[in-house]
Amino acid sequence: MRRLALLPALLLTAAVILTPPSVASAAEVGINAVGAGPQQSVEIADGVGARWVRSFVRWDTIEPARQDQWSGAPVAAIDEIVGKASLRGMKVLLVVFGAPSWANGSSDPLVPPSDAGTYAHFVGKMAARYKGQVAAWEIWNEPDADEFWHGTVSPAAYAPLLRAAHPRIKAADPATMVLASPSTGNDHRFLEGIYAAGAGHAFDGVVVHTDTACNITSPDSYYREPDGRIGQFSFLGWREVREVLVRNGQAHKPIIISEIGWSASQTPCARGAKAGQKAAGVSESSQAAFLRTAWRCMATYPGVLAALWFSARDHGHVDEELNRYGLLRTDDSHRPAFGALAAIGAGEPVGTGCGDFAGPRLEVLSPRPSTIFDRALLLEATGRDEGSGLRSISFYGAGKKLRTFGNLRNGQKVAFEWNRARYLPFGPVKVVVVAADGFGNTTREEIDVQRVDPATLPKQPTKVTLKVTGKGRTRTAKGRVDAPGFAAWRPGGRVLITWEAFRDGRWKPVHKMSRSASRSFTYRQRLRFGGRWRCVGEYQAERPFGQSRSKRVKFKVS
Repeated sequence: MRRLALLPALLLTAAVILTPPSVASAAEVGINAVGAGPQQSVEIADGVGARWVRSFVRWDTIEPARQDQWSGAPVAAIDEIVGKASLRGMKVLLVVFGAPSWANGSSDPLVPPSDAGTYAHFVGKMAARYKGQVAAWEIWNEPDADEFWHGTVSPAAYAPLLRAAHPRIKAADPATMVLASPSTGNDHRFLEGIYAAGAGHAFDGVVVHTDTACNITSPDSYYREPDGRIGQFSFLGWREVREVLVRNGQAHKPIIISEIGWSASQTPCARGAKAGQKAAGVSESSQAAFLRTAWRCMATYPGVLAALWFSARDHGHVDEELNRYGLLRTDDSHRPAFGALAAIGAGEPVGTGCGDFAGPRLEVLSPRPSTIFDRALLLEATGRDEGSGLRSISFYGAGKKLRTFGNLRNGQKVAFEWNRARYLPFGPVKVVVVAADGFGNTTREEIDVQRVDPATLPKQPTKVTLKVTGKGRTRTAKGRVDAPGFAAWRPGGRVLITWEAFRDGRWKPVHKMSRSASRSFTYRQRLRFGGRWRCVGEYQAERPFGQSRSKRVKFKVS
């Protein structure tokens, strides 16, 4: 979360580090010790059954003058909280950031140190002081964004800090965890960059923050980025972070959501990309409901070891986003979220099932597998998605996108003639149909068809059916041409419809019109005069289809 750069250092402790879960389970409960003093922070944590407590440690306030010269007051505060938390058997997660001016050459503590070794020296000394009492260390806070990292924001710039700190902390306390990339949202690309920068060995787990600016979306909803990955600022985006770990052969490394929360502010959003465009928070009942849903989501998918609510208590009296994340209000009354988290901390089952990741049901009506064709190829499909709705159906042929139909209703059929298929070489052709739902989940079906040379096929018999309707001199001929033993494609060419009148003792053609034989035809005709008439349809053969003629339909016009 982009906040609290100047908060005093607070921290609580932990004595045991859990093995990361290999299967989905409810994430352990934790809180951020923000908005309350050491004693109250421990009491709030105990009240919700928290096993983790996170606190901010400011390097620049502990070593303001020079290396190894520690300021007594901040260290005493840390010692106090560590002692109180240890008595309760809680784990501590410490995030260490803020460089003193002697280390970064700047009056701005959010400028990283000029030499990563100075930061590593400090955190190594801290780890030695609290050996066996601190479960994990976060290396800086949100280095993937310019709120807390006032330098070049990039994994390459951050990686030296991680590489330097990891061995110093592990040498001082081998049992503790060193956590990488406490990122704004679920920044999977930043983690990929850490691997690319050669720091994949320099961390024992990954930290993400899901309480991003004015987040008012339920945790089981999400969006996708243009490349199809779950969006960085979606709660469920930590699944992409886990995928990065898996791809790098480190699926055993846990994810800790060290900041999770939704503000209960009733003011307009004042920061982030959506400032002034949406609300800053949700209702208190929704805040509690989102909390319960979040833990259900974390129980549905593997990888999250712990989630720490931000924050223990409201940070200020003014109703604004950053001041309304607390489990307790400023008057120390409990929000509904306190009770929801306490139930989870007490072991209440959270259930499973979260997020719609199933693609739509897709039915490809045409072509069918092994279809052969010569010229145009009919492409037709329908789909259905009862969750987020059917968003689109796309057709691909011979490796190229042909057409996309969007804004579809469930069950709506879409179709078109792929006319340029006639220019493909003879031989196999792959048709691909992809249906997408409102969350961007897709279902894909591949159909192998073949374009053939009609000259190589045996002659196929055809049949023309014809029906005449209407009254008086206005009549309509309707019909079609079929190849009963060869349903692979519709006959090409034309069908000639002839209207004949009986004059002077014989049938004479009066009206003629041709129509495409590849689809059902309709021909409306105003007859020239009354009397006896008949209509006939004649298919003008086109290989491999043979010529045929319909039955003559006779009628009288008064």
